[in-house]
Amino acid sequence: MHAHQKPSDDLIDTIIVGAGLSGICAAWHLRDKLPDERLEILEARQDLGGTWDLFRYPGVRSDSDMSTLGYGFRPWVGEKAIADGPSIRQYIRETAVESGIMPLIKFGHRLMSADWHTDDQCWVLQVAAEETVCGPCCSSAAMAARSGG
Repeated sequence: MHAHQKPSDDLIDTIIVGAGLSGICAAWHLRDKLPDERLEILEARQDLGGTWDLFRYPGVRSDSDMSTLGYGFRPWVGEKAIADGPSIRQYIRETAVESGIMPLIKFGHRLMSADWHTDDQCWVLQVAAEETVCGPCCSSAAMAARSGG
């Protein structure tokens, strides 16, 4: 695939960068409010969870209570308000599975650059995936950067 491809019927409406707590939250809200939009999540790692997948050292836990950090659309029901990392990772995974978000995640896909092309009215992304670089077009790009929902 070329680094720049013109918009087509394969245009992705929104790409979320990252399948952590915020990325899954953004995907849920976008699907809820814009169910007909094409959505993908690019995740550089081989699993979802973001911080909670990356940091797995003994004792890792949230420094915020999960009623604040968790999803408004799927409240935290765990025993501990200040949850440990594995419990948070499981919460993110269960949310993604139960809400049908897992198939939207492209694991092993790292966003390298995003350039707006005025003539085509779309973002052209360079994405590294398994030692290849591809360039999907999308009409909007979202960086999932906040928690909660």
